[in-house]
Amino acid sequence: MLLCCNVSVLRYNTVTALNNIIKPEAQQAPFCSATNSSITRQLAGDLSQHRFTLRHRPKQVVYQLDNDPLVLANIYDAEVRLTCWQRDLDANSLAYVNWLLERGRLLPLRLVASPETLTEHLMQDLPDHPNRSDFIKDVVYLADMFACLFGLEEVGVRLSLLKEAMCPRFHVDRIGARMVCTYAGSATQWLPNEVVDRSKLGRGSNGLDDHESGLYPAETIPNQMRAGDVIIMKGDTWPEQEGQGLVHRSPACTPQAPRLFLSMDVM
Repeated sequence: MLLCCNVSVLRYNTVTALNNIIKPEAQQAPFCSATNSSITRQLAGDLSQHRFTLRHRPKQVVYQLDNDPLVLANIYDAEVRLTCWQRDLDANSLAYVNWLLERGRLLPLRLVASPETLTEHLMQDLPDHPNRSDFIKDVVYLADMFACLFGLEEVGVRLSLLKEAMCPRFHVDRIGARMVCTYAGSATQWLPNEVVDRSKLGRGSNGLDDHESGLYPAETIPNQMRAGDVIIMKGDTWPEQEGQGLVHRSPACTPQAPRLFLSMDVM
């Protein structure tokens, strides 16, 4: 497949691919399943490889939030650090999520699977409930979108019921990109690039809390996603933007107010 270096063409092709995923009829099976893979898997793989070779520096850092899932494809724009699909869960998936919270326990799931095989894994690992299949469809739907965006055969999936903050300090991920969704509870918090002093991350804080170390101005209120929102955020190793990953943290949670948290990584 011949690809053009024109960014608008690349964006158009990826948006077209995602558009196929979000059509109602496409939700019956993964977009990159055997019946659809002859063109789309090649397209997704070629696009992700080619887009990483684009060499242009961002003029300013921006964050894109929209109720249209196609916003996720804009993560490839040089100036974008975060894309967020703002959405509400469907009633059946939400019923399963609430049941898991009431149940109060869920073994952490960590697996590597293709979108085509993920359903089988989740059916084996998640507790049975009349709405389990609806929740699994949503997870597989997100995995298929993530795999298509980055041309992946397999996706690293983590699903956990958290009763304490997983990463309570502001930090950056030492990866290229990650998709996250908080199904229930307080969602991911993040800081805009222009207020962050990156020298205060990690050991640079000298043991002080984030709000005391000078990482960000005292008057800054961190941004926070909503439960159900789907986020793709750049990490510190995104090509041509090394060291400029999104600064974020896990919000506080307790056994009385837990989080059901999903993340997906490039494998």
